[in-house]
Amino acid sequence: MKRFVAFVLLTACGKSNAPPSREAAAASSVEKLPAPPGAPGCPATGEWAECSVLYRLDRAGVAPRLDSIAKPEEKRLSGAGFVVKIGQMASLDVFLYPDSAARIADEAKLDRKEFVDGNAPQTIRRERTLIENANLVALLTSLNERQRERVANALMAGAPQPPSK
Repeated sequence: MKRFVAFVLLTACGKSNAPPSREAAAASSVEKLPAPPGAPGCPATGEWAECSVLYRLDRAGVAPRLDSIAKPEEKRLSGAGFVVKIGQMASLDVFLYPDSAARIADEAKLDRKEFVDGNAPQTIRRERTLIENANLVALLTSLNERQRERVANALMAGAPQPPSK
């Protein structure tokens, strides 16, 4: 009987090696959703901001994740750049400028033959997809046609506009 009581006490007081419950695992893996444009800290000014890019991609259902370590691959562009991972293998280099004139001037450094439009099919060369809108230039590296279309459509829909008065 003493052994049984000791076993019960050891079992009850010891650390559990059981995996965490589904609820605990789901709660720990939930990422903070991007703030919608117009919310505090995410301006709806008619120009793109990091938060509005992430929000729009999230709404498009492409599972965006901001990569805080990686730097954009394209070195010819000088806009404020950041990298967004999309799905399992795709990557989106995003460059933001103060206005569309600054974007157009900087974008002139790119050789358009190296890229394909968001609505055009890729060739055998597997070009990156060039997406441009307002003060945004985005370069998508993805071979998935549906993913390319969804990202292009989400960003080509236009930057968040200020509320009408």
